[in-house]
Amino acid sequence: MSPRLLVMLMIGLSSLQVAAAQKSTDAHKRPAKQAADKRASAKAPTNWLQVEMAGDDGVAALYRDQLLSWYRTSGTMDERELAALPEADYFAFRPDLTSFSIDSGPSAGQWTFAPPDQGRWPGAAVQVIDRSDAANYRILARVHCDAATESCRKLRADTASMAPPEPVTSDESASYDAWRRLIEKEACAPAPKAMPAPRYPASLARHGEGGRVELRLLVNPCGEVRAVRLSGSSGFPQLDQSAIDTAWEWRVQSERQESGAIVRVPVDFVPPQFEAAPGGRAERASR
Repeated sequence: MSPRLLVMLMIGLSSLQVAAAQKSTDAHKRPAKQAADKRASAKAPTNWLQVEMAGDDGVAALYRDQLLSWYRTSGTMDERELAALPEADYFAFRPDLTSFSIDSGPSAGQWTFAPPDQGRWPGAAVQVIDRSDAANYRILARVHCDAATESCRKLRADTASMAPPEPVTSDESASYDAWRRLIEKEACAPAPKAMPAPRYPASLARHGEGGRVELRLLVNPCGEVRAVRLSGSSGFPQLDQSAIDTAWEWRVQSERQESGAIVRVPVDFVPPQFEAAPGGRAERASR
């Protein structure tokens, strides 16, 4: 018996966004409009982003410290293995552990490290610092790498064209509104719709505990999720978090619209109610 999970999609748009979506259904005009949007996006100044170059000194040591800290707190190693970590010159790089958030000190910011060659620590990284205030959306990106290398020049170019990250300011602030307008006109490529179902915690499903999680998402014109908000709790934090975590991976539409939108998604975690009895007859499962 496996739990059943229903995911339903309801799109809530403002009147302007509805009008934009209706216009985008004109199949003859859409290709020209997409090309114009792409050209406009390429020419638009990124006055919200400042990119600085920094040396590569300290990148390997910083990554090593962050990875060691993760191993000490993740429970993936026993005490003997943990005791040997400080003496390790190198240990297997985790491809899924390239990003760390540092909250304070001179290294504060969201760090993304470039995957290193086997047997070596990362030698390049990008540090993203949110400098937004209530009135202005501002992001500083420091590129840490050897400026003489081609890979470093590419990393800087990629950083200069980065997607605008969500600011830490209030949803009601002018800076957050400025970021949201950037997302609504973000250059992007359409792709097939993808909304994988969130994981249903087995312990809750087994005890018949379910509920509805209401999510409010900000998506770009291609339906990629750029912000997730919990607008209605199921009453079970595990279900709420499972829905939130999975929503970041969603693409809620397959065609590019003229503008991004606010998308409201109710996610129903429905516990199993029936199980097959002998002879094929379905009976209510006991709890």
